[in-house]
Amino acid sequence: MCVLTFFTLVVLKVVFSDVYMLDEEMKWKVMPSMPKPDSHIEFAWKVVNNSIVIVGGTTEKHPETKKMVLVGEIFQFNLNTMKWYVIGKLPYRVKTTLVGYWDGNLYFTSGQRDKGPDDPAPRKVIAEMWRTKLILNP
Repeated sequence: MCVLTFFTLVVLKVVFSDVYMLDEEMKWKVMPSMPKPDSHIEFAWKVVNNSIVIVGGTTEKHPETKKMVLVGEIFQFNLNTMKWYVIGKLPYRVKTTLVGYWDGNLYFTSGQRDKGPDDPAPRKVIAEMWRTKLILNP
């Protein structure tokens, strides 16, 4: 059995995209980095068909405004190929959301959304649910 852990360390306001896996010998193995740094405490994830699907979160602070930047991508880590993919975009950027999978659909609900298309900073907590057909890379 393998355990996959996402370390997104926040030190001096820096978010990393490092990923490590604890193998059968209880040793940490360096895995491919995420396509975009994403805070491990503010994204949601679900295992679907031997892939880890990650939704939302926060990334590095905006270089000029220094405001928190929310993530709007849907990431897939394929456990068979050990490769990352960006497989979609959310209708808006969001953090601390909840995610689920049922009958071929990916659902996300609630969380704190962005201020709009031109401002990725956090705005208000929402009470909405969205779904999309989930198409994973092989």
